[in-house]
Parts: sequence; C-alpha cells; structure tokens
Amino acid sequence: MGHRSPLVTLAATAVGVVALLVVNSTQTNTSAPAGSATTAPPATTPPATTPPPATTPPTTPPSSAATTTTPPQQQLTAVYAGRTNGREATLAVAVKAGRAAAYLCDGRRVEAWLTGTHVGHAITLRSKAGDRLVATIAGNTVAGTVTVRGRTLRFTIAKAGPPAGLYRARTSSSTIGWIVLPDGSQVGIDNDGTPAPAPQLNPDSGTATVDGTAVTATSVTGDETF
Repeated sequence: MGHRSPLVTLAATAVGVVALLVVNSTQTNTSAPAGSATTAPPATTPPATTPPPATTPPTTPPSSAATTTTPPQQQLTAVYAGRTNGREATLAVAVKAGRAAAYLCDGRRVEAWLTGTHVGHAITLRSKAGDRLVATIAGNTVAGTVTVRGRTLRFTIAKAGPPAGLYRARTSSSTIGWIVLPDGSQVGIDNDGTPAPAPQLNPDSGTATVDGTAVTATSVTGDETF
C-alpha cells in the first residue's frame, strides 16, 4: 500500500466535513413541519359575572288591630222635634253615636224622659217609670209610638236644627225640660215634685229665670243618662 501525502489527507478530511454539514442541514429542514404557522393563543373568555340578587320590596305586615267600620247610621248625630199625630203632646228625640234620648211633655203636667239605643234605623227607649218609645229613622224624620202612663201616642217628627232642639236644666229643687220647635215656639215643664209650665228659655244664651234666679240649660245630644 502506498503512503499518502499530508495534502491528500487534509483534502479528504475537508470533503468529509462538508458532506457532514450538508447532511445535517438537510435533516434540520425536514424536521420542521412545512407551512407551519404561529398558533394564536386561545381567546380569553371573560370571567362570568354573577348578577346582583333581585331586590324584593319590603312587605308591610298587616296591622294587628282590626279596623272597625261604624255603620253610617251609627255615626248619626241629630235632633228631631215636633208634635204627636193627635197634637196631644210635644216630643223631641236626640241621637248620637248609637245612643238616643227623648223628652215628651204636654207643657202642663205630663212629661217623660227616656234613654236607650239607636241601632241601624231603630230607636228603642225607656224611662225609669217604665214609659217606652219605639221608632224608626227614615230620611229626615223619625216615626213611631211612645207610651206614657199607659197611653200610646203615634208620631212623625222632623229633624230640627239649632236653636230648635231639646234642652234640660237642674236646680237644687227641680228639673226643667224644654222642647224648642223649628217655628220658634217652645214647650216645657218645671218639675219640683209638682209639674208646672217651664219658664221661657232664651235659646241663644241657653238661660232661663226661675224664681228670680238665672238657670243655665244644656242641649241634650242623645248620649245622656237621666
């Protein structure tokens, strides 16, 4: 075998290095995928927002106290005055808040004070002596019967505005009652144990003179107890 010179050996080595570089470059190019593109990062989904809880308006608790409605007739406050159907006597009836009071007199010796109830349209009254009145309210009138001393009288009397009405006064020795009618006339009894006609009443001042002494009368509204 012949002996190689150093130049031949160097040339062969250079050719081997070049060939190795070519092969390595080819492998590197084929390992990368063809036409590969940069993959965009996935879209970021914003975090879900929890809606605020629905606001329920506060509920007002029902009132523990029951509401009581008074019937219209029970709210009535009025005075009715007039004469019995046969004009035997004068009568006044006052009603207020479910109560009622009445006074009947003939201006001489017969009289009766009665109290009781007013329910719906009905009026039912009694006196301490047992006299009775039963009547019905119809519009602006009161109609019924009154029984005094065993005698029953029928009546229909109308609503009366001031100064007409029913008045009462007490002195140390007597009780006085007056009925003032819508026409201005008045009937009454002063009873100190012996009934007698009542003195004249001044409706504007509510006073009368008894034996030289001024007496003040009060208007009867219906809720009194005699």
